[in-house]
Amino acid sequence: MKKIIASLALSFLLLPAVTLKAQLKVNSESLFIQNGTVFSTEGLTLVPSTDLQLNNLTISKQPSVVIFPKFNSIQRMYRFSKPVSFEGELALSYENVELNGNEAKNLVLTYAPMTSNNAKDFMQVTESVVNTDQRYIGQLFAKAILLSDVTAVSMALSVAKPYADLEGNNMITPNGDGKNDTWIVKNIQLYPNNELKIFDREGRVVFSMFGYDNSWDGMFNGIPLQEDTYYYILTLDSGKGKKTGFISIVRDK
Repeated sequence: MKKIIASLALSFLLLPAVTLKAQLKVNSESLFIQNGTVFSTEGLTLVPSTDLQLNNLTISKQPSVVIFPKFNSIQRMYRFSKPVSFEGELALSYENVELNGNEAKNLVLTYAPMTSNNAKDFMQVTESVVNTDQRYIGQLFAKAILLSDVTAVSMALSVAKPYADLEGNNMITPNGDGKNDTWIVKNIQLYPNNELKIFDREGRVVFSMFGYDNSWDGMFNGIPLQEDTYYYILTLDSGKGKKTGFISIVRDK
């Protein structure tokens, strides 16, 4: 299958910084995109090979993810308010923080002809072209496809140590010196769908939080916990992954 042409790669160099939830709205007067024209909106680029007319349509960029059997999509979804028949080149840009545990070099485009967050509704484009330096992924569709949702996913890492990039400290020293004052889990921002529970030696929950954000400072109900070793369970992606271990609290005498 033909690779992304130079005009498409060039368009990504010209794209401004993107923000989530921005939208393109087209009213009943319609928007006409002549074949071969590079058209971009909020990190989504279309180069139709036939004339493309859009009307009464909204394209929104959302932080939605698709739960695949072994891995999640990136945290970026382009959602069309109604399905659009498209033939030509399509690409989307991404930020590293949106990778959601995926490795950029293994990304493939996925699209669905309907609004969905269910993996079975999405088709994977295994021939996708990825540029990790400019952070975009794209492909030429020689035959028309029906687009409603567009995102990207990598299945390649799902068979080898998922969540290996998550690393939690095994000790905190909450003395206010700015070093190890809170329990830090490296790369936790890549997995916002998480739940943390921390237990004492008797199995009592001393801290719990959905969407842990590296903020636990060794307190329980506003009272400093004593020096000791505590056990944690970090559940990821609605139970699809789990990290466990110990955290020691050390305080200055």
